[in-house]
This record gives sequence, C-alpha cells and structure tokens, in this order.
Amino acid sequence: MSLRCQGLAFSALAWLFLGVSQWLPQVEVQMQLALLAPVILLLGVPHGALDVVFVRQLTRFQSAAGWSLFAIAYLAVAASVVVWWWLAPGSFLMMFLLVSAFHFSGDPDGETPVVFRMLYGGAIIFCPLTLHAAEVSQLFASLAGVSAASMIVAALQWAAWPWVVAAGVAAIAAAKREPTRSIELLSVTALLSFAPPLIGFTIFFCAMHSARHVLRTRVYSNAGTFRHLLCIAAGPMLATAAGVAIAWWLSGGKPLDTRLAQLVFVGLAALTVPHMMVVERVRLTGWVRGRNKSGSTSLNGAIYDR
Repeated sequence: MSLRCQGLAFSALAWLFLGVSQWLPQVEVQMQLALLAPVILLLGVPHGALDVVFVRQLTRFQSAAGWSLFAIAYLAVAASVVVWWWLAPGSFLMMFLLVSAFHFSGDPDGETPVVFRMLYGGAIIFCPLTLHAAEVSQLFASLAGVSAASMIVAALQWAAWPWVVAAGVAAIAAAKREPTRSIELLSVTALLSFAPPLIGFTIFFCAMHSARHVLRTRVYSNAGTFRHLLCIAAGPMLATAAGVAIAWWLSGGKPLDTRLAQLVFVGLAALTVPHMMVVERVRLTGWVRGRNKSGSTSLNGAIYDR
C-alpha cells in the first residue's frame, strides 16, 4: 500500500466514524479508556518496536554488547521521562504535548511546508479543545493534577478555534497542488475536533501515525513482507507488554480511569522520546539512509518526507 492510499483510507475511516457517531451512545471516559487502551497497545505502539530497524541501518550493530548498550540507553531515556512525570507532572505534560506535536508533524509526505506541518502536528493538541475542553481537562488532571491541568487547558484553549480555521485555510490553499495531503489535514482536524478526544486520538494514532510509520519502515529497510516486520517487532513488543504489566501492578490503589490514563499517556511519552531520538534523525534527512541487505543505499528510501 502506498502512503497516498493509506492516507485516503484513514480519511475515509475518520469521516465514516464522524458520520455514524451521532447514532452511537455516549460512553464514559473510564469505559473509553478500558476499551481503547488495548487497541493503542496492539495497533499503535508496535510501530515504535521497529526502531531496531533504523538502529541496525544507521549503526550496523553486530555484537550482543552493542545491542545491549543500545537497549540500556533506550530504557534509560524512557525511565527518565517517567521520573520527570513523577517529580514534575505539570512540566512533563507540557513537554509531552510539545514533543507530540513535533513528532506528529512528520506524518505528511513529500516536500511539505513547515507551516503546514506545524498546523498538522498542533491539530492533535488544539483541536480537541474546541468542543471537548472539559473531557481534555479530566484526562490532563489524571496526569498532572487538577490545578496544572486547568492552567494548561486555559493557556491553550484560546488558540483552539483559530488553529482549526488556520488548518482549514492551509488545506484549501494546498488542495490544488497536493490534494491528498489536504484531505489528510482536513480529516485529522475534523476527527480531533468533533470526536471524543480519546476515540479521535486512537483512530489517528493507529490508522494514520502508526500505519504510516510501518509503511515507511518497510520501504526504508527493504524489509519485504509485513510478516517480516512483525517478527522484528515481536521481541520489543513482548518487553513493552511486560513493562505495562509491571506498571499496572505498581499503580495499584488508584482509581481505574486514573491508572489507565497514566499508563497510556505516560507510557506513550516514555516510549516517544527515545523513539524520536532514533527516527527523527532519519526523517529530517529525508528518509534517504535506508540500506538493503548488501549495504547499498536504498533508492526507495528517498521518496518520503523531510
């Protein structure tokens, strides 16, 4: 599947959900978390488990010692993010939002203008605040406390509608030159504005961000089949699942919705920072460092974004 087809498939899914959502019953946030957390773990998180592909291409680790050193460094960065959240949840939340916006801005393909990328990445942060500020505040409160959550939402909410308008204008302006990219931006903006925040984020994270990264990884590395990528991701995913189980056990005593919210979003933040340290090095150079099995540069690796 090409990135164009994947983007159109995501857009169709987003608009389909928005079309049928008016007939769906309202579900409490706690139930949403219980239903969506496994979806994020199974369909969203695995794209980060493919970081070993990029490390292998960039460093050519061969020895067990080299891979052990990488694993220790990766886990140390992830652990430092968790410690940051534990010691200073308010600043952690702001960091998580900024890092997420920057990371998601890499989704559009091709020679995408910086402003377009900024509006795309920021949509994940600002759009849910247009119609669902109370629900966002509830989620933020479970991560950083009521006071910090209220302050952060108040600081961001004033820009929510202007951001939506700017995203719409940018999509329309680019429609003639890059129609698929414009459709993607409109779909992301509409989904995250009108859908409940957790549901909108899950659809975006799994069907757009994660799926797109898997497709890029497949071409970048000349990996061949998706089954091969699944085999590569199996080990890191088992380690992630073990970490989730340990974190769940250690968080006993908290309300279910708080435990789930912390597990999902603190866990994502902990994995996103080392993931970015690996992947952004490749993305910002245009996805051109992919090598095939013989070590030569993959020409297909240059077809994606900068």
